[in-house]
Amino acid sequence: MKDYVINNYYVFNIAIGFFGIAVSIVGIMTSIIASRINNYVKRYFIVIFFMLLLYVFCNLWGIVLRGKIGAGYRMALYLANFGEFFFSAILSYVASRYLIDLSIDDPDLKNRLVITTTILIILHTILLVISQFTGLFYRINELNVYVRSPLYPLSYLFPGIILIIDAVVLLKRKDMLSMKQKVAFWVFLVLPIIAIILQILIYGVYFIVMATSFAGIAMFVLIVVDQTERYFSSQMENAEIRSALLLGQISPHFIFNSLMSIQDLCYSKPEEAADSIGHFASYLRHNIEDLTAKKMVSFERELDFIKEYIKVEKTDPDRDFDVEYDLKVTDFSIPTLTIQPVVENAVNYGALTCRNIRGKVVIYTYLEGNDIVIRVWNNKEGRRSTTEGQKKHRGIAIENISDRLKYYCNGTFELNVEEEETNAIIRMPIDEVMEVRNG
Repeated sequence: MKDYVINNYYVFNIAIGFFGIAVSIVGIMTSIIASRINNYVKRYFIVIFFMLLLYVFCNLWGIVLRGKIGAGYRMALYLANFGEFFFSAILSYVASRYLIDLSIDDPDLKNRLVITTTILIILHTILLVISQFTGLFYRINELNVYVRSPLYPLSYLFPGIILIIDAVVLLKRKDMLSMKQKVAFWVFLVLPIIAIILQILIYGVYFIVMATSFAGIAMFVLIVVDQTERYFSSQMENAEIRSALLLGQISPHFIFNSLMSIQDLCYSKPEEAADSIGHFASYLRHNIEDLTAKKMVSFERELDFIKEYIKVEKTDPDRDFDVEYDLKVTDFSIPTLTIQPVVENAVNYGALTCRNIRGKVVIYTYLEGNDIVIRVWNNKEGRRSTTEGQKKHRGIAIENISDRLKYYCNGTFELNVEEEETNAIIRMPIDEVMEVRNG
């Protein structure tokens, strides 16, 4: 009776398989060429659709092989079934990682969830390997036909727990996601769960393949629409940010002091005054040019800009301090006007507060794991008095640094202020900043 049911649904299952392969290929190609989604999202969906492609291919391969007599066919059928159960679980795991990365901002909680889901996938794989030799989930009979074992539902235990974890994350972290993101993940969770139930109850039709294919494409469409909306929204916000930066980046207090220092040099040291005007003009030009730039720039260009800024600062003899550079890596890109505000902060609220010791600023670059790290260190002896306008300027600059790093290269900014020193730390994924540089 079961063989009759399988034959009865053969054409339907083949059609489902080809539909899933088409969805996977279209999804991979669309993810690669999509220009409105960032690289972080692209990578996840390329992996998701690739896992879906392998899962559906193994399912289709198994359908074609069933009933063909011979030891070679039998071995190939076992491999096909192993791949089907394995890649479907990995697909759920990757989607779960995407949800965790998107909705969890607590590093400890994120690590615990990642470790938990990873252990569940490892346990699933171990049982799957055992099943190949013991028939725990299924067996291949003497006619080379796939037959479920009584413990077949156990094959969905650990992937099912991952789906439950995802559902809990969605419920508890819903405020971290947009409406389209929430709908996308719920679709990806609910459709496979319904399909798993139907698959257990009804033998012969591959509901999970069909549901997973529909869920994958629905999730992708919703995320792409959400990303597109965010892109156009960010374009408008970036225009406002650039305008705010143009007004807030160049502190009126800094401009006034620089011009007054240059004026004094005009009377006492005309040649130095001419050089200082050149440095000041270069500083202003870089500000205006880079604020209108939409792409990242080389670190060397940003470093040249910092050096121009330092020269302008030192125009005033009363504003003297040391600057050192410890650069282990320089061949990468960075959002424009990212480091200079950090250095300005280190100078004004750190090095220039020193009276009993020499003020110093040190700029480090180095690799740490998969990140390029830029660290700006400064010593200090106290707190410099600031006006409300200066506090606002400082706050806008720091906020914009974080926003620009997150938007352009998925980077982060951290400011650690201690009694005698301050460390400002910029982290950028190496594949983001090197990819941009090489492209």
